[in-house]
Amino acid sequence: MKFSVQQYASALHLAFQDIAPKDHDTIINNFVGILKDNGDLEHYETIVLEYERLDKESRGIKTVEVTAARDATINKELIHELNRIVGKDIDLKTKIDEQVIGGVMVQVDDTLIDASVKGQLNHLKKSLIN
Repeated sequence: MKFSVQQYASALHLAFQDIAPKDHDTIINNFVGILKDNGDLEHYETIVLEYERLDKESRGIKTVEVTAARDATINKELIHELNRIVGKDIDLKTKIDEQVIGGVMVQVDDTLIDASVKGQLNHLKKSLIN
């Protein structure tokens, strides 16, 4: 790989700064051409994910993933509380995992808040073993 994923994503992010939306297609086409010329086209998806992370970060948006046992409606109070805790606007992603049993798990960057029944049961199990 001629450049790292982070370098490519950063270059793409800089290229989009102060550019009219009508010129975005040209930038993307040129960018794909550079990846192809450098033999790095296989990393396109990873680069795009890193670009999206950089873009959200530059706009003050944090990605928050909420995992619940069943399809739960995320109410406005929860979103407001997550915004308050994170201190930024959030991009909320929800995931259903029946193994959670009940409650929720909230992931922000490297921090996991486990308020699930499964997590509480695992904690109880560990405390009983020790």
